[in-house]
Amino acid sequence: MQIESSLHIGPHSERELELMLSGAKPMALFWLEPGMNAEDVGDAGFEEYVSQGRILKFVDFDPETSIETYRYCLPTEEWRARLGQFIARMCREGTAHSVFTTADLARLEGMLLGYPKESVEAFVARSTTLFSDVSGRG
Repeated sequence: MQIESSLHIGPHSERELELMLSGAKPMALFWLEPGMNAEDVGDAGFEEYVSQGRILKFVDFDPETSIETYRYCLPTEEWRARLGQFIARMCREGTAHSVFTTADLARLEGMLLGYPKESVEAFVARSTTLFSDVSGRG
């Protein structure tokens, strides 16, 4: 179950729910940062399907940053949300970067969200180029 190749990595503004209900997207990720309104999160409409059991919801809260993260997944795709939570915890604890590169973490997140490998690699390449341009390296 992957998002078609023509859909590149990036926010699918207000299409996440549609893509999940069609089975094209196995997981969606949203977060609420301090100062944001709940309406700004982008997950409006999900609760109806969560209450029906058609979509599962996983919530994390980072007490250091006060960021609340919402992972929605299709039934049988809970492993994606749980692995995402585990990786996020490793990042907060500072252990992720002793195991994974930044590019590895981007690849993992892209895979968890259901993006095709070529889209993930294009995202990693753009991110690497952007970081090189901003940092003066490269």
